[in-house]
Amino acid sequence: MKNNFLGIDVGSVAVSVAMTDERNRVCHTGYAFHKGQIAGTLLSLLREIDIDSVRAVGYTSSSGSIVRKGISVDSRVAYITATRHFHPEVRSLLIIGAEKFGLVTFDEKGEYSNYKSNSSCAAGTGNFLDQQAERLNLKDIQEFSKIAYENKGSIPLIASRCAVFAKTDLIHAQQEGYSLGEICDGLSYGLAKNIVDTVFKSNSLSNVVAAGGVALNKSVIAHIEKLTQLRITVDELAHVY
Repeated sequence: MKNNFLGIDVGSVAVSVAMTDERNRVCHTGYAFHKGQIAGTLLSLLREIDIDSVRAVGYTSSSGSIVRKGISVDSRVAYITATRHFHPEVRSLLIIGAEKFGLVTFDEKGEYSNYKSNSSCAAGTGNFLDQQAERLNLKDIQEFSKIAYENKGSIPLIASRCAVFAKTDLIHAQQEGYSLGEICDGLSYGLAKNIVDTVFKSNSLSNVVAAGGVALNKSVIAHIEKLTQLRITVDELAHVY
């Protein structure tokens, strides 16, 4: 029987899918970095599900060039809807993707109030960390995130708003003897500081939920929490909202 609903999102670095049943329960998710091979990556993820059980398909607005049938949904609306479903008490939603990050705020009734984001430049976003992970010869961003979060030492100051300056700072940090973990943590701090300086202006924020691929980077989230003195909720499905 066709009782399931399939959601597809094609991002700048990854493809994600999520399937729910008629009761809005998530029954399958998939997430993979496409490295430019978008169609092949999507087909690989779709092979893991029973297509015959799908009643309808929804795809985010960024996926329209490759997904031809279904209902197009604005990416921000998808994030908001998923967040409200899992966290009805949400008052602030931090979205951290590969090229964009932004903060959605809700009023006291839980209704959408405002959205503030970074500029169109991808410097200082998730894609920036992907580039640095490759520069450091790490296997993937998951290894980068793990090494950064496990760091217990000091961190070097590395420019996060410009990849060119970051490369210079990174080489300088290596020459000064900083460990790989300290450098990865320093890069994560730079991204966190960029996010906080750009979108966290209000002192009255509460019940903050983070979503998007970078939300799973524990080092970045930990630094944001320290810089804002806020507790940020991240669940295991944050990357497929």
